[in-house]
Amino acid sequence: MIKKMKYAAAPILLALALGACSDSEEAAPKEETTTEETSASTEQPAEQQTKLKLPAEKDVVVVVNDEKVLGNVYNSVARQLESSLATQGKDTAEAENADLIKEQAITVIVGNKLILQDADKKGYNAEDAAVEERLEELKGQFEDEEAMNAALKENGYTMDDMESQLREQITYENYVAKEMKPAEVTDKEVQEAYDGFAETAGEEAPAFEEMEPTIRQSLEQQNTQQAVYDRIEELKETAKIDVKI
Repeated sequence: MIKKMKYAAAPILLALALGACSDSEEAAPKEETTTEETSASTEQPAEQQTKLKLPAEKDVVVVVNDEKVLGNVYNSVARQLESSLATQGKDTAEAENADLIKEQAITVIVGNKLILQDADKKGYNAEDAAVEERLEELKGQFEDEEAMNAALKENGYTMDDMESQLREQITYENYVAKEMKPAEVTDKEVQEAYDGFAETAGEEAPAFEEMEPTIRQSLEQQNTQQAVYDRIEELKETAKIDVKI
């Protein structure tokens, strides 16, 4: 699942991480929070919660066509991949899983960077108004600016980093929307996907008419992800990639 989702998820990883921080803060009143929960969510920075061996925030982890990517970016990606594996019941302290996360994190970062570099060459960018609107939406997930700044610091970022991340996210979205030509989803594919779901769900499966829009959208997203993956593979053919970790 990580491999299939990685390219579409890459541009919004930091935003998701910050959103998760705000959600956890609002989930329960402070007086009802246990000592263990407080220690895990507020007293320790994210780097201490992970089982992974992570680079320093300012370390160069990979260079893509002479553009350096630092440890804070890698760590944000790696921790979220770690969380994904943990929900599958896999111990990320095990060498095999740690190696998988490292490989996937580098793949995500390199693929995302190649897309953004190609987008820049082709003149794609994000308007200031769109960045500001996205930033305000993110701020709205926190009690106040102080809480957001604390979440940024915990993830090894500044507000300038956040604005840059959101600008890249919007640029990425614009590029994918205009440049990608995913395969069209056929009615037969939708029916086959529903049949497979219905076979598993049995009598609890909703009617096809109810599920059809959701299934079609999911298949369209998969096709878009595949188109992005194909473009990244093309860009890799002439790219200079130097992994430092």
